[in-house]
Amino acid sequence: MLKAFFRHAAPPARAGFFWASALWTCAWSPLTPAAYAAEAAPPEAAVAPFRHYQGWRDEPLQDWRAASDRVGAIGGWRTYLRESQQQNDDAEHTGHGH
Repeated sequence: MLKAFFRHAAPPARAGFFWASALWTCAWSPLTPAAYAAEAAPPEAAVAPFRHYQGWRDEPLQDWRAASDRVGAIGGWRTYLRESQQQNDDAEHTGHGH
């Protein structure tokens, strides 16, 4: 019989303990020293890396016709192909141990 009583009495007892601990915490929180509040400020070194940060800025749009004319004056895509092949020919057989 006693076991049945404690089984039904336990949830209200736990709730009462919760509220008592919450009141205890709230009662003591204004009495804590103000030094703990001063410790919460981050050190200056932690803020320094972001002081000179600059966000991404898009370049202004240019006329696509002018860009196409410039590529044509350079020699088009074939010029870029030749440049890449010349770089590959220079380093083609380096590093082989044959």
